[in-house]
Amino acid sequence: MDPPEGWDLAGFDASLWPQASIFSEREVSPKDGYDEIDWSADARLIWGPDLETSNTVLCRLLVE
Repeated sequence: MDPPEGWDLAGFDASLWPQASIFSEREVSPKDGYDEIDWSADARLIWGPDLETSNTVLCRLLVE
C-alpha cells in the first residue's frame, strides 16, 4: 500500500494514525548488523501494530 498523499507535509492530519507498537528483540528477531551497533539502553524496536503485515512505518515529529 502506498503512503497517504501529503503525509510528509506540515499540515497533514495524522491524528487518526495508530501509535507505534514496541516489540522485544526476541519478537522482532533483527538481522543484518543489529548486533554490531552500540544501542542506547533507552532504544526501543517500534513497528506498526502487526510485525507480519505492517511493512512500512511512517514517522512524523512535531517540533514546536
